[in-house]
Amino acid sequence: MKLSTIDRNTTGRNLAILGLLAAPWVGFLAVALKPNPRRMWAQSWPTLTFVGLYQLALHKCVEIHGLDHLPANGPVILAGNHINKTASDAMLIGSKILAERGVLAKFVSQSDPAGRTLKHFLRLMGDTEGVILTIRNGMTTKTMIQFLQNPRAFGREQAILGIFPAAYADADFNTHMNRKWHTSAAVAACETGTPIVPFRIEGLPYHWGPFEMLKATVRSMAGDRAFKFKIEFGPPILPVSKEDGKMDYAELTERVRQTVLHLAR
Repeated sequence: MKLSTIDRNTTGRNLAILGLLAAPWVGFLAVALKPNPRRMWAQSWPTLTFVGLYQLALHKCVEIHGLDHLPANGPVILAGNHINKTASDAMLIGSKILAERGVLAKFVSQSDPAGRTLKHFLRLMGDTEGVILTIRNGMTTKTMIQFLQNPRAFGREQAILGIFPAAYADADFNTHMNRKWHTSAAVAACETGTPIVPFRIEGLPYHWGPFEMLKATVRSMAGDRAFKFKIEFGPPILPVSKEDGKMDYAELTERVRQTVLHLAR
């Protein structure tokens, strides 16, 4: 990134903070809407709040490698490890992509998380245009395919679909990678001809939820980097489409898992 670009970004954020001081709610909304005003208007308040916090301060805590592996257009599936039980890792990945590309990703999430607050957030964020695609028995993969084939029906110009194939979060990377990985991402990829971009993440505590993220924002605004969240994308893996020949969902899923392991070395 050029110095002039960094200066413009810093100046923009400083002006945003001044705006917050002058008119807090209006200023914060402007910050949250900035990456893609048209699409962000349709988002629920938890999504707007998280993106606003990211724009103000949490961006300091996130570093990304291999973003060029994500296609500039067309559908893509992101698949990798899961490290945070409240899915704050998904929100950080999505916020980083939104800030860098202006595209709002959608992540597959369990439909019945623990805790009343998380359940409430999931209901708000899980509508058609929201950032969450909730798991529903017998419907999840079908909805994933619909999203990849017709993103405009979900309020998107480009379909970027994130999924954690192990389905659960773990604090320990090796424990997580030894879990069974589900094949839904492979099925959706093969049915639609969509590439899978594997990713590996680290640096976010397993138990952190909305309150901890708010405290991290305050610390980061004060100058400290509250945590260091690292995202690394690997090269895209192209599936065998159903028109081209036999599809082996388990083999494709294992290729993704092995790539994530390689990214950890």
